[in-house]
Amino acid sequence: MKEPEAAVAILRTRAPGESVLLIRRAEREGDSWSGHWSFPGGRRDAGDADLIETALRELEEECGIRLARDHMEAALPPTIARRKVGRFLLVAPFVFRAPAPLATTLDHSEAVEAKWIPLSVLRDPERHRLLPIPGRYGEVRFPGIELGGMPLWGFTYRLITDWLELVPSGEEPRPAGFEAAESLLAFLLENGLALDCAWREENGTTTAVVKGTIPVEAVFGQWASRASPALRVNYLEVRPDGARLAGLAFEEYVIRAEGGDGR
Repeated sequence: MKEPEAAVAILRTRAPGESVLLIRRAEREGDSWSGHWSFPGGRRDAGDADLIETALRELEEECGIRLARDHMEAALPPTIARRKVGRFLLVAPFVFRAPAPLATTLDHSEAVEAKWIPLSVLRDPERHRLLPIPGRYGEVRFPGIELGGMPLWGFTYRLITDWLELVPSGEEPRPAGFEAAESLLAFLLENGLALDCAWREENGTTTAVVKGTIPVEAVFGQWASRASPALRVNYLEVRPDGARLAGLAFEEYVIRAEGGDGR
């Protein structure tokens, strides 16, 4: 694996209760993470001795929090951050400790809000939902947690679920995604669609075919009210003529609806 190009600082405190610092990024044209909740972090500068220094420098620049290297608790496995355009970015996450929630002085060109989020909130399975993202992707729902205005979703959400080991114990990524796809197919059949072709591989995608029109709002309503699918998928796209679901390994499952409202 190539060397990570960026780093993030997961700053946690254990007193008075466990919490972690998140920032909401400034909205900027062309920024794949514009407006997202995220950990402080960014690309490695040429002058950074290593990626730990990158994480600490970004923490200070974005939040006004200066920590020493000996505050680091753990280096997590490098994680891929997917972008709307361009190649993926490999990110090195580092966990740092703080004695208590620290005050922030934000660089508003980088971040517009900061919150210390209790880990009890992040660990609560009932808070995890498949959610619409304001102003984006009208036919797609992403796993996340409501934090007011903009949900916690995307790269940082997945990094948190990995860090806190929230994926159900003993489940491998691919079976977990297929279980979610099976649940979606069963829901469609229970709502009047007929199975035309069971799951099969088509050009590297696991595909099933149904007869009828997919009830988009009913699907979103059902899945928005249930916590478990959010921890098993990366996104769910639903239209009257088909549905597409990406599992935790970004493998895809497609349900085609024939005889429905094609577009």
